[in-house]
Amino acid sequence: MTGPAGPRGPEQRGDGATPKSQGDGRKPEPRWLPRRPEGRPLHPVTPWRRAWAPLAALLAFVAHDAEQAREWSTHLTVGWATLGLLVLLPAAAAYGFLTWWCTSYLVTDTELRIHTGLLFRRTAHIRLDRVQAVDVARPLPARVAGVAKLKLDVVGTDSKDELAFLGEREAVALRAELLARAAGIAPEVAAEAGEAPSRELLRVPLRTLVLSVALLGAGWGTLLALLVAPPLVYLASDSVWPALATAFPLAGGVWASGAGRVIREFDWTVAESPDGLRLDSGLLDRRHATVPPGRVQAVHLVEPLLWRRRGWTRVELAVAGAGNPVKDDSGGLLLPVAPWPQAAAVLARVLPGVDLDAATAAITPVPRRARWCAPVVRRGYGCGVTGEVFVTRQGLLKRRTTLVPHAKVQSVRLEQGPWQRRQRVADVSLDHGAGGATRAGLRDVEEAHALLGAQAERSRTGRRTAAPERWLTAQVPPPGE
Repeated sequence: MTGPAGPRGPEQRGDGATPKSQGDGRKPEPRWLPRRPEGRPLHPVTPWRRAWAPLAALLAFVAHDAEQAREWSTHLTVGWATLGLLVLLPAAAAYGFLTWWCTSYLVTDTELRIHTGLLFRRTAHIRLDRVQAVDVARPLPARVAGVAKLKLDVVGTDSKDELAFLGEREAVALRAELLARAAGIAPEVAAEAGEAPSRELLRVPLRTLVLSVALLGAGWGTLLALLVAPPLVYLASDSVWPALATAFPLAGGVWASGAGRVIREFDWTVAESPDGLRLDSGLLDRRHATVPPGRVQAVHLVEPLLWRRRGWTRVELAVAGAGNPVKDDSGGLLLPVAPWPQAAAVLARVLPGVDLDAATAAITPVPRRARWCAPVVRRGYGCGVTGEVFVTRQGLLKRRTTLVPHAKVQSVRLEQGPWQRRQRVADVSLDHGAGGATRAGLRDVEEAHALLGAQAERSRTGRRTAAPERWLTAQVPPPGE
């Protein structure tokens, strides 16, 4: 296999890779360059991305020892500065070129290999049957240059492997091929499988997104702190530098919770395809992510106080493996904001067979005597069980409802402190496959013991009857449905 769209060569090694040949028509490599690894190179614009490393190292040194850097700058003449630039810029360009030269990727019958490293060579062997998502990211400079970044989520890894950068067409073609390979399609036809068809389910209107961000209290609190704290610091210290040091982090917080959030979640679109739910978003940096089928371990519904009157909710996901669909402060994000009926319709695609209204209706409050353990917050506690999911709820100002499918529960435990024993209440905690947990707090002790035993049995039964976690198992309904 020579690439995402290239034909399979006549000769194959046992691992499915095409061996190097002196008669393949390629130009001989210059002797003064290191040996180039097998496979396809990245886009020629990539060296410019790598070239910033020496400049970043210089800036890091200046930031680490600013006093020494300031002292050196006093003895620096125009001639020495020009000479330094004449040395540093070619060195940065050479570093970027050499790291690009030593980076390549190769698709075989069973794995994707990524070769990297200038001084220390590294080869990542990514098994295609372990791939759970392949996402395409297009930052603004990359969109201008016509390139894209490919990110791979692999089961059992702690971070994403990526290919940055590829041409946009090459990135889309490689993504389609990798997903086809992960689905079990034969290597001979996977390259021609193309992008799976999709059908749009939901698009978040800009007006709704802006209003939802404005109704969050965190951004207004940070803005108030930005308007009050720096002037007070300036009056107390009679110096502008402490005031600026206070203002910059607060300004960053205002940006992240306000305009920055709108820019990240701009034009949020959810589409359904055989390889999962596709998420597209971003004004400056366009991101294309996929919610892998069968990998969702838990769903979180977040309802801030000022959203409830409008019937809005935010849907977050806990996904098995390291990667999450679209990352934000809370983890994986499926919907930044949506009316409850639309969120329920999308959620039915993520967790087939789960009725969101029935799940929330099954929630029951804690017993009245729990007020001696948590006088105020206990009003936000609740839990319930349906045939498909275990549901918990907590929070008064910011209500958070968690749904965990029975088949995804890894363990169940009962926790009870001394004061809880006196009040005859206990907590029931569930751990799921994404490394997280949810807790049904302050339940009646007899109810808690009953939940413990019943949930263990439901989990065993759910795992036996669960559908296989396999790519391309879902079918896209026709637009008329």
